Amino acid sequence: MSDDLTETEKLVIEYAEALTVTPSVADDDLRARMADAFTRKQVVELTQVIAWENARARFNRGFDVQPDGYSLDS
Repeated sequence: MSDDLTETEKLVIEYAEALTVTPSVADDDLRARMADAFTRKQVVELTQVIAWENARARFNRGFDVQPDGYSLDS
C-alpha cells in the first residue's frame, strides 16, 4: 500500500478489501478500528458504497459488461 495514503485512507481500503472478498472477513478488530475513526453514520455510508460497488461489479460480470475505455493508462 502506498506511503502517500493517510492512516485513515489505508483503514478504509482495508475495510473495503475485507468486505469485497468472498466470504467477507470484517472482524471485530476491524469494526472497532472503523468505529474509532468514523461516526456510525460514516461507517454506514462507507459500507453502503462498498456494497453497492461490489454489487455493480458482479452485475456487470454477469452480463459481460466490458470497460468503456476509461483508464489512467490511456
